[in-house]
Amino acid sequence: MAQPRETIAVSELDEPTTLAQTVTQWQARWQPEVKGLEINRLIEAPTWTVLIIAYRSKAFLLDCIARVRDCRLPSGTTLEVLVADCGGLEALRPRLRDVADRVITLTPDIGLNPARNAAIAWAAGKYVALLDDDGEIEPDWIANAQRHLEDPAVVALRGKIVFKQHRYFTTLASHYDRGANVVDDTLAVEGNMAIRRSAYFAAGGFGERFYGGEGAQLTYALLQRFAGLRVIYAPDVVMRHDYFQSWQHFIKKSMMYGDIMNKLALQEPEAEAMLAWIRADWDKAKPRRTMRLDERLAWMSLCTLRAGLQTAARLQQAAPVNRANLSPRR
Repeated sequence: MAQPRETIAVSELDEPTTLAQTVTQWQARWQPEVKGLEINRLIEAPTWTVLIIAYRSKAFLLDCIARVRDCRLPSGTTLEVLVADCGGLEALRPRLRDVADRVITLTPDIGLNPARNAAIAWAAGKYVALLDDDGEIEPDWIANAQRHLEDPAVVALRGKIVFKQHRYFTTLASHYDRGANVVDDTLAVEGNMAIRRSAYFAAGGFGERFYGGEGAQLTYALLQRFAGLRVIYAPDVVMRHDYFQSWQHFIKKSMMYGDIMNKLALQEPEAEAMLAWIRADWDKAKPRRTMRLDERLAWMSLCTLRAGLQTAARLQQAAPVNRANLSPRR
């Protein structure tokens, strides 16, 4: 059984010399995956790095960044926007120079979780927001997230997500909206989360060999590393985002998520403790919003269809896991 890591206070990790040494180590680890770093504006010691992983993104990436720029910032707070180009952004690169402070170009087939780990090595903020490239955050996102993270008992948070265009598809994402109260939770929405950068490093970042459930894995690592601290759901840290954008996306994503636990088991040679913790967490009753009648009817129909797709996926012979299969493709 995997042994818990030695616990440590976050304040110790934020000590400048310690943090500088950690950053140097992370950059050395990920340097082979970095193909370029474009600096459009250098923000000295920003409070926040907003990190957006982009792969074949369209104009919605620019909309995402525009929402970040529209955020109201607390007095004395500064932020930088760091975009990780994982391929397919050629048409957007000239426009990104006007809105992104830095653009880091990574190996095109790096995969979503390795891309997060590589890009964050070049983040400069005390806090890091990880946002989906097609998400649209509310104007008080940064201010509210910072207020929660300034609580010394909170090491990371995930926000609330409401639908952007596809109300009925998004009913399937019961984890998007936990209601109106702050509760302990996992980082179940990896594209609408915030974390202390030093804590991310100390927990080892996201697992690199799977896609789906990585937020739960990172939460487990954080709670093992930082005994007594909290990972929370923050209802006032709000993003607009659709769980599925089309029927094709619904089918693909449903089948991909049909075997999450087996994929999680690939994360480390002895993962029994982590998997047991994640199963216990998934079995807990969690608060959720009340759906309208039409939403509930849509949810019931889509749940039935998704269950059939996931059964079909489990019956298929498992394909070898490789990095190309796990790239951040939409």
